[in-house]
Amino acid sequence: MGKRQVIYRQERIGGNQELLNREVNLVTKEARVWHGNVIAVGSNDVELKDARSGKHRFNVDQIDRIYCDIKTNY
Repeated sequence: MGKRQVIYRQERIGGNQELLNREVNLVTKEARVWHGNVIAVGSNDVELKDARSGKHRFNVDQIDRIYCDIKTNY
């Protein structure tokens, strides 16, 4: 079993339902990294829930990239 990292740049984030319910790292343009599960994806914003049950909403314009690890069988 291995892992691969999938990176979503800003142009692939808005409205992308692939991100829904994924555990991700979200990097803002200010170089802050947020970790949590994506609970909502709209055309202009993304909502993240962290391990402490805090919800955070980010405008797509604030996001540099979102990345996640995917386990692969090989």
